[in-house]
Amino acid sequence: MTTNNDSIIAILGGAGKSGRPLVEETLAAGYSVRLLLRHPQEFNLSSERLEVVQGDVRDPGCVRKLLQGSSALLSTLGHTKGESTPMMGAATQNFVTIMKEVGISRCVVVTSLFVTGREQLDAKTQEAANYMQQHYSLFMDDRRLEFKLLSESNLDWTYVRVPYIVQNPATGGVDIDLNYLPSQQITAIDLAHFLISQLNDRRYVQQAPFIASKQQ
Repeated sequence: MTTNNDSIIAILGGAGKSGRPLVEETLAAGYSVRLLLRHPQEFNLSSERLEVVQGDVRDPGCVRKLLQGSSALLSTLGHTKGESTPMMGAATQNFVTIMKEVGISRCVVVTSLFVTGREQLDAKTQEAANYMQQHYSLFMDDRRLEFKLLSESNLDWTYVRVPYIVQNPATGGVDIDLNYLPSQQITAIDLAHFLISQLNDRRYVQQAPFIASKQQ
């Protein structure tokens, strides 16, 4: 996956288990990358096309530094381990507002929320959604706020719903469905490739596709 591209891609969640492969694959695709990290000293990846902004996504000033001059935003941001307070709503409000201010329209966001009200879930996907609501209701409520903020914006957003993320080799692609999970896991590399593909693919603009690795 290579391309000649001078665009700067802003990434949130780049230090996570799905975020780091996204950073690596975005660089490999020929893009420049700008990351927002709370603890950049713990991130040991370097490249002449990688810029790190230190700060918190809940700080509008830090988000503005991340987005200014970027052409798109990719986010694998999740709830920080050890934090009891949901953060996705506040983070989304910040980047939606600032993207409009700086003239960026494309954002692709990964989520654990399965029910958006636009789908017809099958039994397995509904069961997974019920489990998440039962065990993580506060955080799922925050994810619903995240989706509301995106869907009410005029941004070219895509809300990517994923199953369990594993650190296995790439499978060669993903299965995609707008109504239910195609299967029960996705590799971080497959996820990264799909997110990068959405930078130039408008099929899922203002939609919330489920994706999963192709079953072998």
